Amino acid sequence: MTIRPCPICNAPASTKLEDYSRDHWSVEQCVDCGHVYLKNPPGYGALEQDFAWLKKTYVTEHERRLDESPVAYRLDVATRFRHTWFRKSTEDKYRAWFGGGKVLDIGCGGAQDRFDGFTLYGIEISKELAKRAHTNMRAQGGFCIFGPGATAIREFEPDFFDGIVMSSYLEHEEHPLTALQGAARALKPTGAIYVLVPNYGSVNRRVTGRKWVGFRYPDHVNYFTTADLDAIAKKAGLTVRLLNPIRLPFDDNINALLYRAA
Repeated sequence: MTIRPCPICNAPASTKLEDYSRDHWSVEQCVDCGHVYLKNPPGYGALEQDFAWLKKTYVTEHERRLDESPVAYRLDVATRFRHTWFRKSTEDKYRAWFGGGKVLDIGCGGAQDRFDGFTLYGIEISKELAKRAHTNMRAQGGFCIFGPGATAIREFEPDFFDGIVMSSYLEHEEHPLTALQGAARALKPTGAIYVLVPNYGSVNRRVTGRKWVGFRYPDHVNYFTTADLDAIAKKAGLTVRLLNPIRLPFDDNINALLYRAA
């Protein structure tokens, strides 16, 4: 466990949000820029313990939501299929965002996907998943690096990738600015970075409070609004284009493409 300053502006001072903190996990708000984050994240070492730690947090979170909102949570689980309605496949999205070429998935899991016209690379902090991903990606000409995204991305050459995927990753990353700076360096000038993070600014979070689906203890360590994403992207030399601007106020996630600033 570590005590950290604001991951966006590096200010040390913050105010604890009692309603959103749980057990010994302290969710706090930066007094300078307003970003909300976990002050005392468990550290990379806990995440590297493969399935045991990840499964434990998943089960704990499942039990918490079931206990706090049994009817709503059961309904949400039973109707998860609704999230796939009218949505493009991952391959179609990659083609629309990146065109083709070399794509890096940070937090890639076991990396089962294969797409024509793409060479897939990965970074994965779970040792067991990284082994699986490496085997799968080697068959396509790519590979997977085991380690934290913020440091492992420096192992790639500058201007290497046509696309970088950060889907449900930045909220877990203890050093998100470092990760984005590394991504900007590894991205081709014409490339794009896809980001999906929980939307702390959503109406649903304001209504449901501590029961909001975006809270996960302790593996969600950053809680982004669109203003936060703009601010941290700018510091990394990137610009933001929202993919879901119309439904954003009521969407529990922010979907965006980031580009290298001119």
